[in-house]
Amino acid sequence: MKTTNQKTATDWNDYSRSFLSVMPSQMLALNREVASHLTGHVADLGCGSGKIIPFVLDNPLVTGYTGVDSALEMVTKARWMADQFPQKPAQIIHARIEDVEIPKADSALSINSYYNWPDTRRVLTKIADILSPGATFILATINTRLDMQALLNSAEKECIAHPHWSEFRDHNLRICESSSIKLLELDELIRETQLAGFAVEQAHQHLYEGGLSLLVLRKDFSES
Repeated sequence: MKTTNQKTATDWNDYSRSFLSVMPSQMLALNREVASHLTGHVADLGCGSGKIIPFVLDNPLVTGYTGVDSALEMVTKARWMADQFPQKPAQIIHARIEDVEIPKADSALSINSYYNWPDTRRVLTKIADILSPGATFILATINTRLDMQALLNSAEKECIAHPHWSEFRDHNLRICESSSIKLLELDELIRETQLAGFAVEQAHQHLYEGGLSLLVLRKDFSES
């Protein structure tokens, strides 16, 4: 178990450079859509290299940002990204989502982090605890319909000249080859979020050529 965890951390650290700098149009569309739903102080759970930060802070309804990630190199790059957009307060915390202690957030997001969580129910419960009553949570994660090779073939037309494209492509292929990632059908993902106390306001699979599920969730107003 220890060896597996260390390899996973190393893998995400190795991915940090290409993940920060390569943004195919499908990823751009995802970041824009997610950012449009956010308000107040935002918690980004599994923030990676922080490539959504410019989109979040550009939203006039957003007042601040806290990113959380367990991979140190991702955190380092996310802090660099936050420094480029100092117009609103932002902080990046090196921690596992289920262990982090931060003030209540007005909204939250998690993009393509869910499939790597060792205990998805525990993490979703923690996110619900982080959120203020009535807060919005945007959960986006790849699903069983994903054809990563086809998606990358499409993205390559845009990104092939990028110096980090090969790293980006190869890492994403390795993700989908892993037997440890958790991919669910949309209805299964909806049920799991409901069991964690969220109400589902929207759900679709319009992005990543159907290979990504996006849920707009709401924490119950009655919870403190």
